[in-house]
Amino acid sequence: MSGSVNLKQEQAKLEDLYQSIFPYLLQTEGHLQEVATRGKGMIPEIVEYVVQAGGKRLRPALVVLSAQLGGSQGDDAITVGAAAELIHLSTLVHDDIVDRAVLRHQKPTVAVKFGEEVAILLGDFLYVEGFSLLAGLNDPQLVDLFARTTRSICQGEINQVRRRFQLDLTLSEYLSFIDNKTATLMGASMRGGARLARLSTDQATALGHYGWNLGMAFQIIDDTLDLIGEEEVTGKTLRTDLANGKLTLPLIWLRDRLQPAEKEKFLGWLREPTCENVQGIIAWVNDSGAIKEGLRQASNFAQQAKNALHSFSDSTPKQTLNAIAQYIVTRTR
Repeated sequence: MSGSVNLKQEQAKLEDLYQSIFPYLLQTEGHLQEVATRGKGMIPEIVEYVVQAGGKRLRPALVVLSAQLGGSQGDDAITVGAAAELIHLSTLVHDDIVDRAVLRHQKPTVAVKFGEEVAILLGDFLYVEGFSLLAGLNDPQLVDLFARTTRSICQGEINQVRRRFQLDLTLSEYLSFIDNKTATLMGASMRGGARLARLSTDQATALGHYGWNLGMAFQIIDDTLDLIGEEEVTGKTLRTDLANGKLTLPLIWLRDRLQPAEKEKFLGWLREPTCENVQGIIAWVNDSGAIKEGLRQASNFAQQAKNALHSFSDSTPKQTLNAIAQYIVTRTR
């Protein structure tokens, strides 16, 4: 029986889930646009290119919703959300260089459009601008939170790069990569909102767990879409993990269940990711149940995210956060 899965059944649109916080996200866009005006030379053009490309703005949404869950409606959540998004955008610019990606949000990546040297420096610029926003709030704990998070992101990316084409990668190693490079920033976004609302340590921890689990689910789905998604839907270059020798959850799960002869053939294709071999790998993954396993594990993380909110009273922010967790495992881009 075929194990293939159709991910086209997207049950919700993220912009619909954002209705209750739309004014806040609109102001976040204003902050991001202002970053372009603070640069000189080519900077305004390049920053505007990145910002206008759009994106899910998931991290700013998490900051605002977390703060609202604690009763805070202040503008500081907009500032922290913009800072989190700038840090995230910086990682995307750098990731596209590492992955040799051509498309992002259905547009040429910064490296393709402006050159790799410019892209490297732009990523650094966005990092600095993010921390400049945080510093303006005069809250050392917030700066420390995102500094530690940025350190984790860099460590996760470096460790994953060092393990490229090392086909004995374990599931625990893979999970540690996505913990560092994705989950920690979503967890920090939730903790940042909790800090602004002056929530208790236990409440802040619970919200951090929501963000972390959401990030784990998000990255597993992202890696699954890299294998079986469609570029015209995702808007970015796909199959980059295969091309760069990065083992992700579906590939690890399948590898560990193959008989010796099949396993050697599979590993040979992974070592030589030609167009023909990539097609063979994708077909094998689709027919094996590996995609279903990825979706199952992502769904488990999403459910744990929802569980982390149980101690909070029912409210619009809580409902929105639960809906976002459901969206994460049904998205197609």
